[in-house]
Amino acid sequence: MKLQFKTSEQFTMSSIYAKRVHRPHTGGNWHFHQEFELIYFIKGHGMRVVGDNISNFQAGELVLVGQWLPHLWRNASESTDEEMTDFVVVKFTRMFGSVDLFAMPELIHVKALLKKANQGLYFPKETQRAVHTDMLNLVKAESSEKLILLLKILRRLVKCEAYQVLSSPNFSLPKQIKGENRLYKVINYISVNYATNITLNEISKIAVMTPPAFCRFFKTRTNRTFSSFLNEIRISRASQFLINGETSIKQICFDVGFSSLTNFNRAFKSVNGISPSNYRNSYSTFRKFNLKEVS
Repeated sequence: MKLQFKTSEQFTMSSIYAKRVHRPHTGGNWHFHQEFELIYFIKGHGMRVVGDNISNFQAGELVLVGQWLPHLWRNASESTDEEMTDFVVVKFTRMFGSVDLFAMPELIHVKALLKKANQGLYFPKETQRAVHTDMLNLVKAESSEKLILLLKILRRLVKCEAYQVLSSPNFSLPKQIKGENRLYKVINYISVNYATNITLNEISKIAVMTPPAFCRFFKTRTNRTFSSFLNEIRISRASQFLINGETSIKQICFDVGFSSLTNFNRAFKSVNGISPSNYRNSYSTFRKFNLKEVS
């Protein structure tokens, strides 16, 4: 998985690009571009990488990514039609024609928000629900209505105080471009082979490092040990199986790479705070509620 620069979208007769995407599989290369990006997942789940932050994403995710900040959303390559991703992506720059719109005194708070977006911002569920309709309408809007809706959404994000900053403040884009993209080769390998018995020696060879050097490197870059990160990826996939199907918990345990049901239950509770069976039951209730909210 190589870091790539992504060219600007073709904003036909508009300074704002907004599109709703339905796709069975999302995720390509870890990339960056000159536009701000606001992405809202109506449906889908998988792994998210923003700068040096690595986490899982679920339906309802709303994230604002700053200019030049590398990012990636990826679901499992074996996803089925029932796991089709459905998301809205909005891209815009500071310049609208020759005018820096966000330099206006009336938009000083939006300008401050966009500066914070240099690290990536994740917004809570109440904010996600509040902008749901406007995000959908933005895709269909034309002319000045598109700008009005974007400013309305950004204003809503400004009012949110419970956002989460994703990437660390010392993340350096130039350093990442010049580097070997070693971390992301490792992440890519894990995301494809998580269900197998990936050993420390095996993953160290992928990184072209000795096991001790790899352990130090991985912990420094992700603030996780290799084993804990691998468990998180496996638990993320197990969570998707629990949400989307009726496969037995024991079968899911083995399908995602655990060799012991006891270890699986312990790891699942460590990551999600509840047991697999309670997770399945509680998420089923939440899903019914969520469908009413967004319909």
